[in-house]
Amino acid sequence: MISLLPWRRSDFLFRILFLYIVFRAGTLSLEAQQLAAYHDNQGSFFIFDNGKTIQAEHLPVQNFSVGGTCILYSDNRNNLKMYYQGKISTLEVNPVNKFQALDYLSVYSIGSVVKIIENGSVITITTYAVQYQAEDSLVTFYDSGRQLLAVYYKGRIHILEDGLVGRPSNFFHSADNLVAWVSSRTGELKVFSQGQIRDIEPFVPNGSFKAGRNIVAYISPSEQKFKVYYKDTGFLLEDFPPASYQVGDDMVAYVDNTGTFKLFTEGETYEITSFEPDFYQVRNKMIIYGEQGYFKSWYNGRPYLLETFIPSDWQAGWNTILYLDQSKNIKIFSRGSGKILTYDLAEKTELYRDLIVVNKGMNNCNVYYRGKKY
Repeated sequence: MISLLPWRRSDFLFRILFLYIVFRAGTLSLEAQQLAAYHDNQGSFFIFDNGKTIQAEHLPVQNFSVGGTCILYSDNRNNLKMYYQGKISTLEVNPVNKFQALDYLSVYSIGSVVKIIENGSVITITTYAVQYQAEDSLVTFYDSGRQLLAVYYKGRIHILEDGLVGRPSNFFHSADNLVAWVSSRTGELKVFSQGQIRDIEPFVPNGSFKAGRNIVAYISPSEQKFKVYYKDTGFLLEDFPPASYQVGDDMVAYVDNTGTFKLFTEGETYEITSFEPDFYQVRNKMIIYGEQGYFKSWYNGRPYLLETFIPSDWQAGWNTILYLDQSKNIKIFSRGSGKILTYDLAEKTELYRDLIVVNKGMNNCNVYYRGKKY
């Protein structure tokens, strides 16, 4: 149940070029959500790529991570492999500490060595990392050998701060396209965005701040006011610290000191409810929350009622929410509309961006992609 709370030649050529760019941007965004992976009932490892299914391994893999452009997995012999544009390659024959395939970049580490995968190529960014955070378009790391904080972004390593001694503790937060940190030398809250470093205001290392796409929300230590830095502009949201807050893509959801549930997005603040929600989480551009036992979502500027109960288990990412209704049907809410995806009983479901894998039991899997079942 979903309820809605005459041209010159130069002008012509310009508009054709503009439409092409828009079309390509849309196409690229679609191409970045075409991948999934699963095991079949014989234990073989399969990869789904834009409507095609490929048997990648005959034996079960130990672990895998599905990204927007590639899939990383550790095979039966603990080799790290990558699926990229229809081809499988071996990246490492020795065990790795951890690996992540993200929307655009992917990253893995062997001891203190951190390597990034961009456009199918592997790049070593540091050999002395004791701490790093990987996000969609950047990887932030503290290099203990050179005693500096740096970020890999768009093919370059940018030094954020050098001359550091010891290991900083939780003093930086990364998001898809920016990094916020407290300078060990000046004590200021700083932001790296679009290749530039900007000073926000004096801070303390243990002050509260969180980063999202294009946005940083924080509680000013000196004034105890709740503020936002958004697209090179500062905003005062509240004169008192909020009870809680979360950040996402171009948005901050929070409960203020009076219990009012609010949203800041695109430079404006909105009241979602006048009372504290049962729970809330921000995923990309969606807010998923409970309101007096009802399951709801705030998406594209308006609230939606999804169910008159709160599911015990749900998943959300990009534009999609996936959950079971009270009859155990698999339901989705995606891009402002909801429907039953399948009446099949599911042992397990996985959401990879806007693509869904349904395991009906004994690794009998179906993939749901662009309105089709595979």
